[in-house]
Amino acid sequence: MYRLLFLLLLIPTGICRADSEIIRFKVFLNDQEVGQHSFTLTEDGSDLRVTSQASMDFKVLLVKKIKYRHVAKEVYQDGCLQSVKSSTQRNNKSTTISSKIIAGKFVVTNAGVDVSLNGCIKSFAYWRPEWLDNEFLLNVETGQYTPITFQSQQDSSTGMTHKTLGLPKTDIRLQYSESGAWQSLESDVKVAGKLRYKRVDESEGE
Repeated sequence: MYRLLFLLLLIPTGICRADSEIIRFKVFLNDQEVGQHSFTLTEDGSDLRVTSQASMDFKVLLVKKIKYRHVAKEVYQDGCLQSVKSSTQRNNKSTTISSKIIAGKFVVTNAGVDVSLNGCIKSFAYWRPEWLDNEFLLNVETGQYTPITFQSQQDSSTGMTHKTLGLPKTDIRLQYSESGAWQSLESDVKVAGKLRYKRVDESEGE
């Protein structure tokens, strides 16, 4: 019995515990703070689980009030999506997206309609910048497999890396620290204005 206990104590604790990271952002629209968006990443070997939660309240054209709530859960294995579940509420309108691998294909279900995708599917994984350089990325809110262009440039004076995702109707501009940590996001949203994410330092709290 004592020999068995000794052997168990030799097992590295990391084998039994998944590593988690929480990334939080304040969200601004036209420089006015409108909400927050957080991402919880849990790694366990080659598996990665990502839960994102967004809550925003703002006005469009200074008149129409928008209440936006979004939750998404993504599961990756070896860098490829295995499943997605998301729910989004805009005022009184709710949408849900689900996806999973069926017979070797990644099947996305939106409003009862299935779309099958081939290959290693990735989402707009801003928290894994090395995954963004793809011809298509999955929008986990809408279920659309979106064509993109990708550009990356490092600022030698600051060490910051600037990445741009070109979408059919807008661009998404991202900044990363010298260590590769995601720091900010900017995009021009039709009618609403400029959307901006600013990372919350742990010292600032929630």
